[in-house]
Amino acid sequence: MISLECGCQFEQDEEGRIIFNTDITKMNTNCSATWDLICEGNTKGVFQLESQLGRSLAKQTKPKDIEELSDLIAIMRPGCLEAIVKGKSLTMHYIDRKHKRDAVEYFHEALEPILKSTYGILVYQEQAILLAQEIAGFDLQEADILRKAIGKKKADVMAKVKKNFIDKSIQRGIVTKAEAEEIFSWIEKSQRYSFNKSHSVSYAYNGYITAYAKAHFPHEFFTSYLKHSIGKPDTFVEVQELVNNAKIMGINVLPPSVIEMNEEFELIGENPTYGITNVKGVGSSVYKKMRDDMQTNNIDPRHCDWDCFLLLVAPKVNKRAFENLILAGAFDCFKILRAKMQHNYNTLKDIGKRETAWLMEYKKKNMDATVEECLQKMIDVSKEGGKKRPIFRKDKIPVVQDLLRSYNDPGYALFDSPSWMASKEQELLGISLTCNKVDEYDTTRANCTCKEFIDGFESQHGAVVAVQIESVREWKIKKGKAKGNKMGFIVASDNSCCLDNITAFSEEWEKYKNLLYEGNTVLLRGTRDKNRGSFLVKRVEQLTS
Repeated sequence: MISLECGCQFEQDEEGRIIFNTDITKMNTNCSATWDLICEGNTKGVFQLESQLGRSLAKQTKPKDIEELSDLIAIMRPGCLEAIVKGKSLTMHYIDRKHKRDAVEYFHEALEPILKSTYGILVYQEQAILLAQEIAGFDLQEADILRKAIGKKKADVMAKVKKNFIDKSIQRGIVTKAEAEEIFSWIEKSQRYSFNKSHSVSYAYNGYITAYAKAHFPHEFFTSYLKHSIGKPDTFVEVQELVNNAKIMGINVLPPSVIEMNEEFELIGENPTYGITNVKGVGSSVYKKMRDDMQTNNIDPRHCDWDCFLLLVAPKVNKRAFENLILAGAFDCFKILRAKMQHNYNTLKDIGKRETAWLMEYKKKNMDATVEECLQKMIDVSKEGGKKRPIFRKDKIPVVQDLLRSYNDPGYALFDSPSWMASKEQELLGISLTCNKVDEYDTTRANCTCKEFIDGFESQHGAVVAVQIESVREWKIKKGKAKGNKMGFIVASDNSCCLDNITAFSEEWEKYKNLLYEGNTVLLRGTRDKNRGSFLVKRVEQLTS
């Protein structure tokens, strides 16, 4: 058990997962690195804040203690997001008031003690109950009825409570009838789903603990979250976001490898590493079969070659699964082109069971023999005749001879193009790990990578990135001088990471939208938005080789 400066204690289980044990009443919540991570919006995987909305609002709100983190978690709820006052949501009123862009207003002086901590904004159910007690003199039973109406969204109960609230407010005389109606309208809006503070504070503590783990143990953090991404509704989307976030934090996630032969995501050295079963189409049964065969035949990838795997392991593994492992990079340790390994495998996989069994036995007795030598020996033995000849039918000998010629010379060039490798990794791993489609093109005109831009790259000539477009969302502008025009929000990537906050305003969108489509490779020239830090597109050019 290891104690941390925040008051937490943690240990790791047998699978490397971090288990926290903490008494939140003793926890030190003043870790600057943790709060900086939250304020930067680096909250992928942070409890309650990992959504795009959570990341955006964390960056805008910039909480610096548990109370403010609790507020952030509460203003993310529909109660504040959907309650529009003076043209903007209560969420944005809170943010603008917190950062002193707007003055804090209380509508009535009697509300200040109750709403002061949230800058005059009704955020919590407890505040609604306190308002009812202060303004209308509700007793505990009446306040509890109000709580149920808010928490369980009971419109009929809320209507009865409203009449009681207005009547008792008039009797109490602290506010006028009109003021009482206005105040209760806030409570009604909060019925959509305002949060209770006790719940929100407990969420905040849990959020802080996960943020602390991410800030101080990022390698273990990402490994654990990747391992548990399997249970998410869209596993590959979750994996893609986690791997990209890890890259931004300077952590490389590695593809699966038969050298490590780990079944699931595992922290190996300082790198979260894909497991064999994290490859699409490869299950636990395939992993166990490969592991057992390697142990039985004493096959160690550190000391044997690709031919050993091809002749001794591949025949016992599901064909689709073995090919997927090739394309996902699991055999890259042999320093052979993936295209060549795929060709080797596809050439041999349709050999009959009798011939395959003979090749396996011969290889076991002659471990230094190459595949070509094994095939040639099988042909020679078969020509000699005898009842135990491996190729029993003589008319099949020429077929195997042709196969041997094809194995050595497929008749076309074998090479690993970045776009082919990237597309296969995307398909099988959820994200391209080792290369990007952009790597095929001339990127010398780029002056920074996506990660360098995220890290704060600045140039008097602006930023120029060579990227592949991952997704595009067109948006119709609803207000302002450009109302009715369209703009685009773009996500793009290079080999360093994914840049998910690219904006093309209406003029640039109309000019370049024919180039801004999913899968295209382009050179983006632009500047940094001073407020949000996003990439603002100024010019788009097609990448050429």
